[in-house]
Parts: sequence; C-alpha cells; structure tokens
Amino acid sequence: MVGDEHTTQDARSSEREPFLLEHAQKNTNSGRTPLPFGQLSILLFLRFCESATVFSVSPFINELLLSLTGGDATKVPYYASVMDASRSGLALVTIFFWSRTSDYLGRKPILLLGIAALATSMLLLGISNTFWMVVLSRCVFGGFVANTSVIQSAIGEMTDESNRADGFGLLHAPWAVGVSIGPLIGGSLANPHAHFPHFFSGEIWQAFPYLLPCATVAFMSSLGFLVVATRFRETLPRRPISMHNPSDEYIPTDAPLPTRALLTPPVLLTVSCYFLLGLSYLAHNAVQPLFLAMPIPVGGLSLQPSQIGFILGLYGLHNSITQTFLLGPSIRRFGLRTVFRSAISAFIPIFLLFPLMNIYAKDWYFHQNTNSRIIMFTLLVLQLALLSVAEFGFGCIFMYINSSAPTKRSLGSVSGLGQTAVSVARFLGPTIANGMLGVSIERNWMGGYAVYFLLSFLVVGSVIVVGKLPKGVWRAEDR
Repeated sequence: MVGDEHTTQDARSSEREPFLLEHAQKNTNSGRTPLPFGQLSILLFLRFCESATVFSVSPFINELLLSLTGGDATKVPYYASVMDASRSGLALVTIFFWSRTSDYLGRKPILLLGIAALATSMLLLGISNTFWMVVLSRCVFGGFVANTSVIQSAIGEMTDESNRADGFGLLHAPWAVGVSIGPLIGGSLANPHAHFPHFFSGEIWQAFPYLLPCATVAFMSSLGFLVVATRFRETLPRRPISMHNPSDEYIPTDAPLPTRALLTPPVLLTVSCYFLLGLSYLAHNAVQPLFLAMPIPVGGLSLQPSQIGFILGLYGLHNSITQTFLLGPSIRRFGLRTVFRSAISAFIPIFLLFPLMNIYAKDWYFHQNTNSRIIMFTLLVLQLALLSVAEFGFGCIFMYINSSAPTKRSLGSVSGLGQTAVSVARFLGPTIANGMLGVSIERNWMGGYAVYFLLSFLVVGSVIVVGKLPKGVWRAEDR
C-alpha cells in the first residue's frame, strides 16, 4: 500500500511535465534531451500530407465551382461559402470528440482515421460532377480529420521542456512545404487531357478533369497511413495494470480531466487567441484564390490556375525556409508574445493590399499601363512576404497551447479545444469573407472592396486581445 501511495504521488507530481518517459531517460549530461527525429519525422510527414491536401485545390477550385454554376462567376463566392461551411461546421462538432478520444484510445488510432479520411475526401472530390458531391467530400474531411490537435499532443508527449520549443519549431515547416507542393500539384495536374493529351486522352480525364491532382495527394496520404500503421509508436503514457502482473497489457496512467476542469483562464485566453489567428488566416485563404482568379473588372487579377499554382508554390517554398530558420531566432530575440502580436498585426496590410493590387490591375487592363502591372506583381510579392510573418503566429500559438494544458493527460483535450475554436473560425472566416466578397462585388460597396476593410478592422481587435498573453510560455504558477 505504501508503494502504491508513493506511485500515485509521483504520477500526480509529474502532471505538469508531459513527455515520453522512455525518451526522457536519454537526457544528456548537458540537460538537453535530443529530439526523437525518427518518430517526429512521421508526424511532420502527416502535417505535410494535410497541408498539401488542403492547398492542392486552390488553383482549380474557382474553375471547378464555375463549371458547377453554369458559368455564372457571381455565384462562385456563394458556392465557395457553402462548401467551406460544410467542412468547417462538421469539424466543429467532431474535432473535440476525436481529440478527447485520443486521450483514452491513444494518438495512433486517431491519426490513422484522420489520414484515411484525407485520402477518401480527395478521391471523392476528384470524381465530383455535382456541387453536392463536392460538399460530401468536404464533409468527410471535416468530420474525421483531427490530425493537427493529435499531432500537437504527440509532440508534447515525446518532448520535455528542454527540447519542446525545438519540436514545435519544426511543426510549421512541413505545413509550409505542403503549401508549396499542394498548389503545384493542383495547378499543373488539373485538366490533364488538355495539358498532356499524349498521356491522358481517355474519357475519364475529360469527364473528371481534377481527378489526377486529387488522386495524387490521396496517394501521398495513403503512404502516410502505411507509415503510421507500421512505424509510429504510441506516445500516450501507459503503465502495467498491476505491479503483481508483469504482463504486456497496458492502461493509461490516470484518467483525463473532466471537460469543465480544462476551462482554466490560461486555456481560455490561449484558445481565444488561436481562434482570432485562425479567423484572419482562414478568411485570407478563402479570399486569396478567388481574388487571384477573378476577372480584373470584377475585382481580381485574372490569373490562370497554372499561374496561381506557380505563385503559391514559390510562396510555400519561401515560407518553409522562413519558418524553419527565422521563427526560432525571432522568438529568442524578441520574445514569444512580441512575435505573436507582430504575426497577427501583419494581416492588416495583407488585407488592405487586395484592393490596391486590383486598382493597379485595372489601370493596366483598361489603359495598358505596363508600369501598373509591374506594381501589381510587386505588391503581390509584398503581400506574400507579410503572409510569412503572419504564419509565425502558428508556431507561437502551439507553444502557448501546449504549455497551458493543466495536466499531461489533458494535452489531447486542450489541443482539441484549440482546434474546435479554429473550426469555428474555419466556419466563420470563409463564410464571412466569401459572403462579404460576393455582396461587395454585387452591390459595389466601397468599389467592391468593403470586405477587405471589414477584415482589417477585425484584426485590430485581435491585436488587443493577444496583448494579454504572457511574454513567454505559460508556467505552472500561471495555471
């Protein structure tokens, strides 16, 4: 009994230090634990697969929706808002369930479910010939993919305080690579019967012009499924059922906290900031591909899917380098909160550059002013550079979320709360942005640019809220 009491006390005393015990025992004399790169690389590959999947549709989604509207360009923003809302709405009601379930069943089963859903959703999108099939594919994505929160939890469990910042610092790099590769796949492989008639002249490629890029990213997700199934080791801490039964059967060391106990002030503030970051980012992501593809007189830049894919691909390459090599030094030099606040603030000029680019595009389109076209592309480069700064926010908020968790057994639930908040943002951001974009253009509010000024105004409020975070990660005394 005495031994059991000491064991219980030891478990409770370790609550605020979530890490994989087996890995932590390999701590070096310098006090810094080496990162488990083998297991970590599997999680990073899953991040890449999800990112590539999300952004592979950007170059052709406007063209796909336009074909489903019968060629009516003014209906595309409304179709896009319904499509995004279906995915986000379903994710809103399921992501916390899957994240919390991972606190009971383990991270590995939920990761397998998520990566399988990624592949399935893209195959459905590739064979979609009606708008409701597109919606179904987005529902599969939103209803079963909880990889982001589970990956955050797994990294928190396989690292300790000596190397956790390094682990989370790597988390955004594969996402940025996916932002690069995804649009390249979507832009270059869409309509293969037209671009590669010698290889893809069959009727299936004409009937389903977006099947090839969708099948390509689905194949990558299938590889991720196999790697997780065969190589990934469970990170959720477990112990033998009984000290008197040295069997191989394992159970969790302690039960997850009740949901009410998770709602501490640090968790609520951090989740709120994650929501505000996600709202700005997802509103931008909803508007950007439509803006790049819309006709110049309507309010866009009239770029082709291949051009959009090339531009976003170059951005992804630049962003992956920026996140990998500049995020960590920036946090060490300026502090976590300063970098996070700067990231949020960057969305203000990002949104205001949309109408400015279109003004110069119209000057080139109507008056053949070559200088205006050069300025337009220069402003686009500036906007993408600012977007890299804005994406620093994700590395920062992951560190805040992980450190705000009350116990090590609540990592999945707290990450799930964060992802639930982002799901609300994923529902509201594209819905508001695309809806307002359609209304602004249709009613010519502020020259069709009202949506961009509205979004910039919302960012100002976000900057104020972010200022309430601590200068560094949450400490035990803060929780």
